[in-house]
Amino acid sequence: MRRIIDTHMHLGDLYAENVNVTFKKTYQYDFRPYPDVFEKLGETGYNEPLIIPDVERHQQLIDAAQYHNYEHGGLQATLDAMTYSGITYAVNLPILPGSTFDEGLAASKLDPRILNFTCADFELPVEEMLRKLKKDIVRGAKGLKLHPIIQNVSPRDERLHAAMELFGDLGLPVTSHCGANDYYKLDSPYYGQSNKEYGELYYYLELIEKYPDYTFIPAHCGGFSGGEMEELGEAVKAHGWKNVYVETSMRGRADIEKMICLFGEDKVMYGTDAPSGPYVYTLECVLQATGHDPELQEKVLFRNAAKLLNL
Repeated sequence: MRRIIDTHMHLGDLYAENVNVTFKKTYQYDFRPYPDVFEKLGETGYNEPLIIPDVERHQQLIDAAQYHNYEHGGLQATLDAMTYSGITYAVNLPILPGSTFDEGLAASKLDPRILNFTCADFELPVEEMLRKLKKDIVRGAKGLKLHPIIQNVSPRDERLHAAMELFGDLGLPVTSHCGANDYYKLDSPYYGQSNKEYGELYYYLELIEKYPDYTFIPAHCGGFSGGEMEELGEAVKAHGWKNVYVETSMRGRADIEKMICLFGEDKVMYGTDAPSGPYVYTLECVLQATGHDPELQEKVLFRNAAKLLNL
């Protein structure tokens, strides 16, 4: 039987809009966005960039992301989707202030298929922040999730480095959002309270260069505007970085094939960005990219992540 680990999934409200969805059966969003950009991208096999320079389309993208999050980001909806698609484990990536490690931990107590990274609370004094992260590790956190845009913390901030060093020194992986994009619509009270530049790939390349012995997972394989995957692959090759892993969220068949060539078949892992990236589409892209090599398929879908997460 096929085994699958989704290395990039989100439970709950990522957008800090005070919508508690993790433990609700469903959340009735006040509209169904049209067009649903994520649905369209999935149907076409993620054959175009997610982020393009079009303001109206980007507003549609934010609507669609919030719709998927609020109606499909609850625990029961997530477990139903995992069961339907045969997902063995899914790694929940909390993003403060909207979603927390404690929510994910409670979810994993209800269903052990949920694995959890944790997220640094940068509003706390550094020592208190680190004490909380240490407790999270003891309670089962598999790694650290950073989202400089939503958390509005520069990747050059010493607080972020302190959190990374705690996990890196313990040999635990660090993943960060990559991609320069807004998360709130123009009429949201949260719009303008974060800096989308913090998602630029060059920040993450700086971190990898500063901490070459740490295990890094640049989300979305470096970004999703076009060209980031190739830039990341060239940097990894030029510097000889051995501990950079990538995941397949928001990537189509051709990109995944290229990803395997750039980073090696032992460093590519299945990821979805669920609920924005539904399993029905994301899984098909990986199956197409690896379909003629069952061992490669096993590595990308399960074995590489299992090794990294010490499962």
